[in-house]
Amino acid sequence: MVEKSNRHSTRRSTELQKPRVTDKFLYRAAVKEDEAVILECVLTGFLQTNSLAMAMKLTRNDTFEYLKWVVERSLHTPYSVIVHERSSGKLAGIRLYSVTHRDGTEDFQPFQLDCNSMSENGKLWYNIVHKLDQSIWSLQPDAQKILHHEITFTDPHFQRQGIANHFLNLLNIKQLTAEGIAGLQSEATSYQSQKMQRKLGYIELMESDQSELVYSDGSPIIFPDETKTLKLFFLPLNRMMPKSSL
Repeated sequence: MVEKSNRHSTRRSTELQKPRVTDKFLYRAAVKEDEAVILECVLTGFLQTNSLAMAMKLTRNDTFEYLKWVVERSLHTPYSVIVHERSSGKLAGIRLYSVTHRDGTEDFQPFQLDCNSMSENGKLWYNIVHKLDQSIWSLQPDAQKILHHEITFTDPHFQRQGIANHFLNLLNIKQLTAEGIAGLQSEATSYQSQKMQRKLGYIELMESDQSELVYSDGSPIIFPDETKTLKLFFLPLNRMMPKSSL
């Protein structure tokens, strides 16, 4: 009986001593001065790891204007986050948020986005994601203001270390509530991100129609992994535990 008790005590002690993700990684609010680094991260790392981007073989030229617009828009909020490994200072990940309104004229526009100047592939990608994005307002009729999860990227060298799971812990729910934000919106464009959203308590609202995931010639977009479709998720603030801000 004593040996059994000691084993349990040792196991509990080991669990308590398990390093926290913040012991290894430094999370801080992303600011305007981070723009060039974040944009390069998105244009390289994100495009090379995102299932939809890989399926469509998107390039920098296909996506540059739109992704620059997303980055600048996200850095206008105090919620976007950049993560570095403490020991080396290497960029480990990013989480970009923008704030959107039912009245779109209230949204921050860093510059006029010219979709007509995009390549055919880039325009198709934008249209697929944008249609899913805009569906939130009909599916959440009482929401007037939403925190929009734009992009998450974790460097492959630092994956499976809890970086992405910790992002939600950084949001100040009281602050978001005071600002009239109804919840968090996310368009999950990969099977893995869809699994994570469910795990974190997001509600699946809808998925893109298979007939929309086609090229102009009618041929289907073939994903390189288990992804079958894109999904729209929403996390109401009342389903989140209050946390401290950065």
